[in-house]
Amino acid sequence: MKKSIIITLLILTAMLSSCDDLEQSVDSNLPYVEKLIIQGQFGINSRNLSVSVTKSIPPLEELTLEKVTIKDAVCKVYYKDKVMNLIHQGQSIYVSEDTLTLEEGVEYRLEVKWKDKFAYATTAIPKFPEINSFRKKVINRWGYDQFTYALNVESKDKGMIRVSQLDNGYGDYGFQLIDRVGKEYEIYFSESVYDEPDDISFQMIFYDIKYYPYYQTRYEGNSDAGIFNNGGLNVEGNVKGDNVFGIWYGFNSFEGRLEDYLEE
Repeated sequence: MKKSIIITLLILTAMLSSCDDLEQSVDSNLPYVEKLIIQGQFGINSRNLSVSVTKSIPPLEELTLEKVTIKDAVCKVYYKDKVMNLIHQGQSIYVSEDTLTLEEGVEYRLEVKWKDKFAYATTAIPKFPEINSFRKKVINRWGYDQFTYALNVESKDKGMIRVSQLDNGYGDYGFQLIDRVGKEYEIYFSESVYDEPDDISFQMIFYDIKYYPYYQTRYEGNSDAGIFNNGGLNVEGNVKGDNVFGIWYGFNSFEGRLEDYLEE
């Protein structure tokens, strides 16, 4: 749609420029509301908090980092009885000055002010689920044995867990919404190596439940299977405020080896 509008404008401009008695300009102003855009994340091993603060631009303007960058926003993070200022460090990034020790289960509240706009979001680093077991299932596919692993965890907090293998470049993973505390969940993820890979390492990332709406809608209005796919058009974030959009969330992470957890 945007491309066709630009082509139409170019054609009209060329036609009008050949007529001396006509106005040689085209009004390309479209309805536009400037939005504040917030992006950030932090994990249990992070040593500071950071956030990107940018703004949207009119749809027919050329997109450059300079046009969207905001250098004079006021960014603060509140947690427990503390207030932390995030200082502009270059481009669109604001970073806390002090080295931090972040904690599980603590609510962190971000507030960003710029001109007449105010954005805010809350998140936490969720408590990591307890790993009960791993089971391996062999699947013969096209004459080769492949392996699917079933991970059993017991939830201590709400969130969304991702399990992936670290020893190859295939990025095999499984996702699972953890929406009840004290419940056991079974998570499946696949293995692409065709031998007995019991000694491979794996990684689990446990996102705060506030991340889940973004995960569910990140391709909304667009296909995640298209070869030239882009981001969605109706994406949901957890940053609130008038004419603002963004995601800001905490996560926990863990790495281990399958041989330490696989059942015989």
